[in-house]
Amino acid sequence: MPAGQTLDQLVTALRAEIGDSTNASMGAQALPGLQQTLRRVQETYYADFNWPHLRVFREEEVLAGERYYTFNADVDFERIFGAWARESDAGTPDWRSIRYGITPEDYNVTDSDTGETEDRILKWSHYEGNQFEVWPVPTSAGAIRFRAMKTLSPLVAGTDTCDIDGTLLVLTAAAELLARAKAQDAPLKLQMATSHYNRLRGRYQKGETFIMGGNTPTTNGHTHIRAPR
Repeated sequence: MPAGQTLDQLVTALRAEIGDSTNASMGAQALPGLQQTLRRVQETYYADFNWPHLRVFREEEVLAGERYYTFNADVDFERIFGAWARESDAGTPDWRSIRYGITPEDYNVTDSDTGETEDRILKWSHYEGNQFEVWPVPTSAGAIRFRAMKTLSPLVAGTDTCDIDGTLLVLTAAAELLARAKAQDAPLKLQMATSHYNRLRGRYQKGETFIMGGNTPTTNGHTHIRAPR
């Protein structure tokens, strides 16, 4: 069961794995508990690994004279892999890698507090909540493109679809429920879930390093790259 299975489909599969009736009209009282277990299992796996299929590029418009911005709603602003700024006067599709972390010393060079601006954005930092700050404040309009984890889709309604592999969710939830019931096959289900998780991670892992806040600084901080796709 790959990602994209509905919550109803996951519940049906989970009931089969734990030896429960797959008839939706039976065991209705247990349904909320099964749904919550699947929901929590998905949230746990989402937080545990930077799933490549959930890594997205999202572009934010940058306005002249504006210092603070709000992340796109589907961006997990705590898991940013990189950021690039588009040159306002470049006239090409090239983007520049920008560094994470604005310091007080930076304001000594170009003071955002007093309204000083520059043509090039060089750095960015998280601000309050789901906002971010750019430095220097841009003189002209442009854009910043973030590489980030997509926020986890809700798994509440029966028609909501999972973002994480459905088999992994079902096996893990089944192992937990069977262990709670002291069933003899609980260790087997846990072993199956662990093996499947390791297979998925081995398939997805490409050696890409996650860096809280964004890019690894380059030698000059102004690496030119083609627009990421």
